[in-house]
Amino acid sequence: MSSALALTLFLSACSEESGQESGGDATEEQTSEQASEDENTEDTDDQAEDNNEDAADGEASDSESGETAEEDQQENTSKEENSSEAEQTSTGDSSDDSDSTEEEAPADTSSDSNAEDTNATVTNVVDGDTIDVDYEGGEERIRLILVDTPETKHPQMGVQPFGPEATEFTTSELAGEDVRLELGVEERDYYGRLLAYVFVDGENFNQQLIEEGLARVAVYPPNTEYLDEFEAAEEEARSAGIGIWSLDDYVTDDGYVEQDEEPEESSGDSGSTEDADSSESDDVYYENCDAAREAGAAPVREGDPGYGGHLDRDGDGVGCET
Repeated sequence: MSSALALTLFLSACSEESGQESGGDATEEQTSEQASEDENTEDTDDQAEDNNEDAADGEASDSESGETAEEDQQENTSKEENSSEAEQTSTGDSSDDSDSTEEEAPADTSSDSNAEDTNATVTNVVDGDTIDVDYEGGEERIRLILVDTPETKHPQMGVQPFGPEATEFTTSELAGEDVRLELGVEERDYYGRLLAYVFVDGENFNQQLIEEGLARVAVYPPNTEYLDEFEAAEEEARSAGIGIWSLDDYVTDDGYVEQDEEPEESSGDSGSTEDADSSESDDVYYENCDAAREAGAAPVREGDPGYGGHLDRDGDGVGCET
């Protein structure tokens, strides 16, 4: 019995050791599996954390991109608004400049018409009422309209009183000046000279000659544009007794009377018929062409009774031919 019991006890002991080893192995295996699971869990948690960090980084990047895009959009909007304001300001300035230009335009126009509207340059002064000019690319001789100054170079009349003064005045005012010519309705006279009113610095020089008492009004239709003004100026000069009006009976409707010496009185029996006829011829005087026509003496030729330079304006030796 004791052997059998001993064997039984031995087997039982072996079985317990085997069970303990098996249980230890199982426990060790279970512990290993638990550790493996714990490692997997940690890896999963790490991966999750990495994913969360990546997601957070992505969201942050997206957020930064969104903020950058929004800032770019705001900046573009601001630029567009500034550009729009600049355009409106520019438009307003242009409008103001345009309004300013429109308001100033009348003054400029007035200034141009008075000071800058010239079309000729005076190159030579012939006498008080005749000048040479550079006009439209050529040289032209100009006879001033509606005025007549005393002669200085006439072949028959020679130098008349106030002729040199008239020439000197014209020279001082016009020589070398840029002027504006206003041609008459009839543009040229019998001699081919241009007939014109001459304006210098916006003033009518023809009228200035009359105002200075250096010219009379001489009317030759149809050139009568400023006749009323000229006649008013002549009346003022006549009333003031200046220039040509300071000499009694010097100015006539047809020109200027020659200032001859008084004829000597004859003595003795020199009153023969021949002498009487000669004296009578020398005493003939026609105040103007109308008087010569009324006397039936027109045309009056040089050497005829009553011939005078005041009847022969063109100096051809024949007075009152028309």
